[in-house]
Amino acid sequence: MSMKSGSPRRRRVLSTALVGLAIGMILIAVEVKQGAPISSAIGGSVILVVYAVALVAFQTRSETISTLAGNPVDERWGLIHARALGTAANIGAVVAIGGFVVMEAMGRDAWQFALMVCVIGLGYAGGVVWYRRRL
Repeated sequence: MSMKSGSPRRRRVLSTALVGLAIGMILIAVEVKQGAPISSAIGGSVILVVYAVALVAFQTRSETISTLAGNPVDERWGLIHARALGTAANIGAVVAIGGFVVMEAMGRDAWQFALMVCVIGLGYAGGVVWYRRRL
């Protein structure tokens, strides 16, 4: 399958790589601003950048990698993608709630976990309302 330069699939492929690279550059800038040596800052972002580049380079060769890049190849892979996202959200919610409970039990500040619980809950509720009206 050839990808035209203006096709939505081609733009999505490039956006995956560009977002990964942008986040990597932001992480480098933040670490350098905090006083980390440039080599350490770059080392911390290498995994993210390599992942983004690997998605772009190999997604046409593997249905799994294509799905990881957000481009499921058919309905079956679309369902796998949706279920995997749901599983990740559930795990994130359990970890956020568990972290909040542990930090509270230890008498430590748990605002980061509370924030994540709120974001996940509001994101879910917003998604239900959004898709209820659209589908």
